[in-house]
Amino acid sequence: MTGWSQERTLVHIEHANQFHKTSGSDAVRLIGNVHIRHDSTHFYCDSAYYYEKRNSFDAYQNVHINVNDSIDMYCTTMNYDGDLRFAEFFNEVKMKDDSTLLETDYMTYDRDQHLACYPHHGVTTRGDKMLVSELGYYRDDLKEFRFFQKVEVTSPKYQMFTDTLIYNTRIEKMWFEGPTTIINEENTMEGEHGYYLTELDLAYLDKNPVIYNETQRMWADSMLYDRLHGFAKAMNTVQMIDTAYKVIMQGEYVEVWEKIGYSFATDSAHVTYYDGGDSLYIASDTMFYHFKTELNDEEKIIGRRNVRFYKSDMQGQCDTMTYLTADSTIRMRNHPVLWADDAQMTGDSIDIKVVHRNIDHVVQHGNAFIIAADSVEGYNQFKGALMVSHFDDGALQRVEVTGDAKTISWLREDDQSLIGINVASAQNMEMLMKDNNIDLVKYFKSIDETLYPEKDLKENDRYLEGFNWREEEKPKDKNDIFKARSL
Repeated sequence: MTGWSQERTLVHIEHANQFHKTSGSDAVRLIGNVHIRHDSTHFYCDSAYYYEKRNSFDAYQNVHINVNDSIDMYCTTMNYDGDLRFAEFFNEVKMKDDSTLLETDYMTYDRDQHLACYPHHGVTTRGDKMLVSELGYYRDDLKEFRFFQKVEVTSPKYQMFTDTLIYNTRIEKMWFEGPTTIINEENTMEGEHGYYLTELDLAYLDKNPVIYNETQRMWADSMLYDRLHGFAKAMNTVQMIDTAYKVIMQGEYVEVWEKIGYSFATDSAHVTYYDGGDSLYIASDTMFYHFKTELNDEEKIIGRRNVRFYKSDMQGQCDTMTYLTADSTIRMRNHPVLWADDAQMTGDSIDIKVVHRNIDHVVQHGNAFIIAADSVEGYNQFKGALMVSHFDDGALQRVEVTGDAKTISWLREDDQSLIGINVASAQNMEMLMKDNNIDLVKYFKSIDETLYPEKDLKENDRYLEGFNWREEEKPKDKNDIFKARSL
């Protein structure tokens, strides 16, 4: 409003039932069915005061303005300056543009800037959406609102609360800046910057975003949520927690499909299963988490490629791992190796049964091999087609070997003096353990056993075929699961 933005044009009186010259001023009072035109904008009211020298007028009662046959404005009192092409609206102000309705008590409108402004509380309605703010602007040429201070958006699908919101009705897109909360039936989103596509029901946040419901919560550097399809994806420093199943998933990229109960993380992906005081930490190239929904009745964690895990009583690595919580079983596939109670276990596949957060038993399928360092020197070794190892309070108690069983064991007295190195084979075997040493061995069918004095058994004969002690690969703590593994 610093001056005329275009060549001056005159206000024209198109109609009035009565004209009265006002004594002592240049004003003309217009009464009844007043119609005033300025360029392509038409003004209607019950009465008005027209100031010819100032090229302006004041309108009263049932005021209606039509701008370019596209925008309609209503109020009870209006002041209009024809030179500045600027209007002020007072009391019961309404502005209609297509299916958009703005209501407030005071508004200004700059025709040159196509800009409407209300400084004191306004309510905008469009379709099934209602937007409320303390301050707002509207550019009718851009079809764009700017709302400030205590902004609230309400629709049947969601509610939004923010301090700054830009809403373009032409493309049905909202941008928000500052602390923002979006609430729907499924979850709540919070962030400080982003946008919302109202027709697609899709939100994007890229500053301190978080999405959560009663049992799940996810943080990241940026996040997109598609409510229609129940899909969310998060990028960079992502963390998701499920308090119902006590699972934390982390990675640089995470997707969640909430309707089918499925999510995955990749790029530095890892999962923490924190059931009780002793947590299970798992890392892999990609982590999959299946949680229970109406379409999915089981909860499980799957790691693929370069899987490594750590728990105080067991550590391991493999190429594929599945943890099914329904039966508390960890299934290791493709080059698995497990360390438990100072024993190293390998095989074509390994299943671990967990009871009350401790190992109950381990099953090794195909090329099963157990190596345990002797308490003094050497290695106790068991080999066979199938092995079942039983644990008690985290300690290895009994090993059953089925199919072409072989063993090399260092037998000792109670004072740890060496009795000899026992080399044996049988169809099946059973070993009882005590204090990490072999206490008793039982052989079944096709038994061949020799006890050698240490000096009589060559170094190369002290190892079963396929012996590979991999202690240096064993994760030492929860942070060690991220180092590269060897196959």
